[in-house]
Amino acid sequence: MAFTSVRKIRFDDVDGAGIVYYPQFFHICHEVFEDFFDEVAQHSYPEMIVKDRLGFPTVAIQSQFLAPLRYGDLAVVQMRVSAVGKTSLKMKYEFFRKADGVKCFDADITTVLINLDSHDPIPLDDTMKAIMENYLVKS
Repeated sequence: MAFTSVRKIRFDDVDGAGIVYYPQFFHICHEVFEDFFDEVAQHSYPEMIVKDRLGFPTVAIQSQFLAPLRYGDLAVVQMRVSAVGKTSLKMKYEFFRKADGVKCFDADITTVLINLDSHDPIPLDDTMKAIMENYLVKS
C-alpha cells in the first residue's frame, strides 16, 4: 500500500529554468514523511521531535531524476516502506506529474530512529513496526 500526497509545485520550488530545483525533491519527500506521521501513524512529527526527543535523520539516499516538474504542476507523491530494520526504515518515494501520469523522480531514503539528545539509535517499537509494515512494498 502507498501513502499518497498531492502537492502543487510552487514558485519557491523551482530554479531559473522553471523546473523543480533538485534539493526541493528531498525537501518534499520529508514533508510527505511528516504528513504520513500526522495522518497515518497519528503521532505528530513535531510532537515526536519536541516532546519525545526522537527523530529520523536520513543516513542514505539514492535517487533518479526522470522528467521535469514545472512551476504550477501538481505532483502526486507516493511513499512506500521498502524495509523495516531494528532501528531503521527504508522508504521509496515516487513523484508523478498529475496531468499526464509521467514519473518524474524517485528516491530510496534510509532513516534511523535516534534519541535527539544523545544521537544514539533507538529500536522501533512494535506499534511503529506494525504501522510501517502496512505500507511495506510487496515484491
